[in-house]
Amino acid sequence: MDRLSLSLSTMGVGMLVVFSGLVILIACITIMTSITGRKKAPKAAEAAPTPKTAPAPAAQAEPEPEADDGEIIAAITAAIAAVWQAEGNESGFVVRRVRRTQSASAWARAAREEQIFSHL
Repeated sequence: MDRLSLSLSTMGVGMLVVFSGLVILIACITIMTSITGRKKAPKAAEAAPTPKTAPAPAAQAEPEPEADDGEIIAAITAAIAAVWQAEGNESGFVVRRVRRTQSASAWARAAREEQIFSHL
């Protein structure tokens, strides 16, 4: 019986320490957020414009290239099919659309190039 009470008190102290640490961490994050001036993301109900405000300008769509990408899509599909055929994987995979990733950051482009060129 003495062991049971000791183990329960140890568990209680441990849980108290963990939860108090979490409360302190939440308080620190809240204080740092208020100091730096960052605001929380607005909720969906608050983000909707009211009838009294002017409508937001429409987002400009990314201009589509005028060149026909049919040859590019065919080449990518053929390359994927050749790799899968060599591996013995027949799944009926079809490339329907190809998008360029020009909006990627410099770090993302460098990582992608590193991955591509490390396998050559």
